[in-house]
Amino acid sequence: MDDFDPFRPFLTDWALGSGVPKRDLYGLAYRQIFQGVHIRADVPDSLVVRCRAAHLKAPDGRLSHETAAQLWVPSWPRSSDIHLAFSRDVRPQGDGIRVHRFTYAMEKWNRHGLPVTGPAQTFIHLAVRLNLVELVSFGDRLVARGVTSPEELLAECEAWSGHGRRAAIAAARLVRERSESVPETHSRLLMVLAGLPEPVCNHSYVVGGVERFRLDLAWVEHKVALEYDGRWHDDPEQRVKDEARRAELRAAGWIVIVIRAEDLYDCPDEVVEQVATALASRGAVVSVRLDYQRWFQPRGRIA
Repeated sequence: MDDFDPFRPFLTDWALGSGVPKRDLYGLAYRQIFQGVHIRADVPDSLVVRCRAAHLKAPDGRLSHETAAQLWVPSWPRSSDIHLAFSRDVRPQGDGIRVHRFTYAMEKWNRHGLPVTGPAQTFIHLAVRLNLVELVSFGDRLVARGVTSPEELLAECEAWSGHGRRAAIAAARLVRERSESVPETHSRLLMVLAGLPEPVCNHSYVVGGVERFRLDLAWVEHKVALEYDGRWHDDPEQRVKDEARRAELRAAGWIVIVIRAEDLYDCPDEVVEQVATALASRGAVVSVRLDYQRWFQPRGRIA
């Protein structure tokens, strides 16, 4: 074959037809990605390489589910398998490829030149595989990547009539703009699921018409802020900046609550109590619900 390129996934027949000896194809110079699909051994493994290889085996399939999720949101956890969706019955494609059979036609979307389920369809597919907090986190990341909006996502979920509709709608109603990380989404959901007033994501703190900085979560009317400090806040220079801006906020009358991963994931009850107390002290009507404990379990508690 004139277009044979060993640095991209190729079928066995392509290589043999281009003169690659079979003993070389199964030797150290090449590696097999999936049965019948190979590539040069020195090409690094990547999601896109594996997706291209899977597409060669089943050209009419759509990359879907966890695979589509990572194509739309590169930071999304990687699945060990490549997921392909079909609008027809299909036979298994071998180890490393999971097939999903549907009776409806799917819209045509492309990422990296590959057919993939669209953002909303991927969200809906994952509605039966992820819990509420995980699905909202994915939705927030889709919005942050600019591939959909909360309004578009909710409208497509409401228009859906198939499996996962109820879970997809419930999650889409909680998807928001301006969330910059999964822990920020989790922090917001902890508040909302606890029945507290919903905070604003990444509120711009403006002085004299100039944005000084942004607050992870803010109850602006009550001047209460919740900030999540990830590991990069441990940097000494960053710590100095954090302390300076929080001192400025407190001097301006804000209550600033700072949490870390161990607070959010090991002691969610304490975080809820801290925020509820702060809001109540500023005149907010607060009534804590325990719904959040379904998704946020302190270490040692049995659900």
